[in-house]
Amino acid sequence: MARGWSFRCVLDDGSHATIRLNWADYDYWCPSGHISPEGIAKAVILTMFEHGQALPDSFDAARVRHVVPGADDHISALTGR
Repeated sequence: MARGWSFRCVLDDGSHATIRLNWADYDYWCPSGHISPEGIAKAVILTMFEHGQALPDSFDAARVRHVVPGADDHISALTGR
């Protein structure tokens, strides 16, 4: 995408979800660039699942901030920021 990445994910139950990751969110969660964009997308998905949130069929990674309190800190902890 022009402003980031889009990933189609296959979940453990066989369902699919598309997650969009804007470069600005990637840079916030991984300023050093030591984690791939795919790794950040995975951390967002794990954060949502660990907090009981269902994944929409298609969503922007920033959604996690609206449905999980403290999401930025949790994602940073998962990625070693």
